[in-house]
Amino acid sequence: MKKLTLLAACLFSAWSIADPMTQAQLNDLWKNKQKSAEEIVNNMSEAEKIGQLFMLDFRYWNNDSNGDPAPFLAMNDEVSKVINQYHLGSVILFRENLIDTPQTVELINQLQSSRSNLPLFIGTDQEGGYVTRLRVGTEMPGNMALGATRNPALAELTGMIHGYELSSLGFNINFGPVVDINNNQNNPVIGVRSYSDDKNLVETLSTSYIKGIHKYNLLTSIKHFPGHGNVSADSHVDLPVVNSDTKTWHSTELAPFKYALAHGADAVMTAHIIVPALDDHKITTLAGKKVGTPATLSKPILHGILRDELKYDGLIITDAMDMGAIADNFDTNWAVETSLLAGSDIVLMPIKMWDTEAITRLDNMYRYLETQAAKNPELKKRIDESAKRVVLKKLQQEITAQPINLTEAKQIVASKSHKDLENMVSEQAITLIKNDNILPYQLKPQNRILVISDEKPRNALIQKQLSDIAEETDVIINSSDNVIKLNENTLSKSEARDIVKKQDLILLTTYNLKDTPTNAQLIIDAANNANIPLVVISSRNPYDIAYLNDVKANIAIYGITGFDVTNNNRNSLETNIRSGLRTLFANRAAQPLNPPQGLLPVNIKNPQGDKILFPYGHGENYHTTY
Repeated sequence: MKKLTLLAACLFSAWSIADPMTQAQLNDLWKNKQKSAEEIVNNMSEAEKIGQLFMLDFRYWNNDSNGDPAPFLAMNDEVSKVINQYHLGSVILFRENLIDTPQTVELINQLQSSRSNLPLFIGTDQEGGYVTRLRVGTEMPGNMALGATRNPALAELTGMIHGYELSSLGFNINFGPVVDINNNQNNPVIGVRSYSDDKNLVETLSTSYIKGIHKYNLLTSIKHFPGHGNVSADSHVDLPVVNSDTKTWHSTELAPFKYALAHGADAVMTAHIIVPALDDHKITTLAGKKVGTPATLSKPILHGILRDELKYDGLIITDAMDMGAIADNFDTNWAVETSLLAGSDIVLMPIKMWDTEAITRLDNMYRYLETQAAKNPELKKRIDESAKRVVLKKLQQEITAQPINLTEAKQIVASKSHKDLENMVSEQAITLIKNDNILPYQLKPQNRILVISDEKPRNALIQKQLSDIAEETDVIINSSDNVIKLNENTLSKSEARDIVKKQDLILLTTYNLKDTPTNAQLIIDAANNANIPLVVISSRNPYDIAYLNDVKANIAIYGITGFDVTNNNRNSLETNIRSGLRTLFANRAAQPLNPPQGLLPVNIKNPQGDKILFPYGHGENYHTTY
């Protein structure tokens, strides 16, 4: 470690230390923002310009005493020097960095104090639902849940709550909303992160969200351009291909981006996807394989379409460059240079800045770009253009580094009023897809309910909510649970019969079924044969019923587990399961606890994709008089 620390010190010495701009200086710069931006960039060194184009993540820093990566939770000298002496312009924070409100406020204050010049962009991905970063915060039930409500006012409310909480913590940019159209039922990465497979609904709800978040000093970044909805691979690990023709892409995938840019979106995040109809150039991977050009590296897509065709002059931000689609296929320095030449302004996570050794790689990247810019006038011009665009946006938004008020933040983040609104929104989203006179289930004084899912924590969350319902309705619910991998084929028919026997109700909670989920089907068949009511709860994407037969009752709740797809870090979305379970039951006076109101925001097709089983807009309700 001493050797690495000495190396880091040597690298740091290559850069000059500037003074952070004071609030008084910023106030003066804001008087003429365009002129100020030009003067600031004209007086920057090449390294200072490059720094404005990088948004790094310090998710971890070195290892803990057990040899495991240690989450970066508080400033240390090494990270402070990286930010200051490499003139960093932006930082992104993840769930690992964010323990609670006091720690988050302190960390963000420390990050801003480490800057070398302008205040930092501090960003995160608080999409709501499946992708949420705040451990203590109001998540909201997610985009597809909002799609099921059909209510623009609730999308605006979601934006307001996210904006209020994030800005109170010191964030100034949120990477959302997702405006991808989920027009591929088998999409492994978007799904419930999308509002809908209908472009009009995506346009309406995404811009309503932007309207809400803009009530606070927070930038938005729509994603993932040119549209990540119609893929069957995950760009975190692979290079997905979108095979839409040009006409289809213009009328479908492009439409929500174009609409959002015309209605207030501040930035666009690129996707690491190949769209041959938009750019058919081939490039060579590290393994020597010829592949199409990912949009993040494509000048015809980023400059030709975004800049020239759409006349967009705002920020273009790459998706994380350390994702497998880029990092596993291309040289890191080359990919960053190529993305800048293609039209990117901010390069997100060009290097995993997780330890002292990463400083060497960062230093090499700066030196590489400086050398290339000296040789290539086009790259030098692009660095200047992007630095001016970043600096101007900071001045236009009046981004400051003023210390965040912890007392105010604690009153705002995850407040009771926000949590109550979160439940209100999720209650309107629950969609009753099928019901053969099973729901609402009439609770009796004594109830035996079996909970089945793939994971013990999921079962525990459901059982916790069942206990709350029992207390609310003054009944006894004796719940038991069983962990079964529903997509696998490990049960026998006799084992399935034994699992379901002696139950009053079975809650089978599925999570993105595919192919032939034999275990799930065996349990459904056993329950039907024993005349035991069974409800399938589609706990993430609503498509699960397409892979099952003879389901008597099915609801979609659009999320039970949030999932940080960049690092397998999960969290529970209690509001979705709470509202979903309340939709299943009637109290002892035969009144439904939460009558279903949601409408499908997508078509549910058969596994072959050639037949619609449940159409967009479908949603049953309860006809019980109460």
